[in-house]
Amino acid sequence: MFLDLTFGAGGHTRGLLNRNEKSIVYALDRDQNAIELAHEMAKEYPNRLFPFHGQFSELKQIFKNKENFFDGVLLDAGTSTMQLNDSKRGFSFRHEGPLDMRMNNKSKSIIAYDLVNKLDEPTLSRIIRLYGEDQRHRKIARCIYQWRSTFGPITTTTQLANIIKIGLGGSASDVDKLNRPIHPATKTFQALRIVVNDELNELYNGLEQAYTLLKPGGILLCISFHSLEDRIIKRHFQGIVLHSDEFLSNLDDKSLYTQAEKQIRYDMQTKHIIEADDNELDENPKSRSAKLRYGIKL
Repeated sequence: MFLDLTFGAGGHTRGLLNRNEKSIVYALDRDQNAIELAHEMAKEYPNRLFPFHGQFSELKQIFKNKENFFDGVLLDAGTSTMQLNDSKRGFSFRHEGPLDMRMNNKSKSIIAYDLVNKLDEPTLSRIIRLYGEDQRHRKIARCIYQWRSTFGPITTTTQLANIIKIGLGGSASDVDKLNRPIHPATKTFQALRIVVNDELNELYNGLEQAYTLLKPGGILLCISFHSLEDRIIKRHFQGIVLHSDEFLSNLDDKSLYTQAEKQIRYDMQTKHIIEADDNELDENPKSRSAKLRYGIKL
């Protein structure tokens, strides 16, 4: 009995179902489009795949009668390729689209347009520093602020990306594991997406609530794609209990880690993160940033 917390396009779920003909998967996603795909896939696996629409912070409510129920829980914190490739969703500067970035595009929450065009320069800078971990945060925030003050609202993904690139002098000093240049707007887009979707609070709550759903001896597998996600996941496996509001407002305050309460709840199966090998990188370049951690519930 497995719980896939991020169904996406269904790759992980299909793998679990195909691995064992008796396996049953409960699949969650906050994206209604993903849940529609899950219902279609469920027709291929009668009585073995059960889709649920919701987000991590709603786990206890959605699965209120499922404490100590699952043999395994999988959490893939990355943005799905399906979302990235849909220009209407506004996640990627590779496709021109509106500055949206909502993972649940039916929600009435803020969108990236609101952050880019309505926040003051210091707040923008702080968001890019904390959630994008970009040392050029002040310069990027100033570029955005000066552009919109002079020319009006910034409305599309490609427009924002070009403003940042021009403002930084067209630099692309960072490279990935395949030695390919990384666009200078990449970390800003990450920061905006995190804030729009409250991703770090959702991740923290998801980990805490997933623990109650796992059977003793059950396995929790977590895949992260940047250091902020991995930091929260690592601390969870280490049993460091943090107050999420305090943690997320002081991401660069190392003293929080030493002051936190520690409760060992998992037997870690590896001391270090597992990363994609060369073969995986060749087949799936998007895995270049993926980090896997897993543990057994005590």
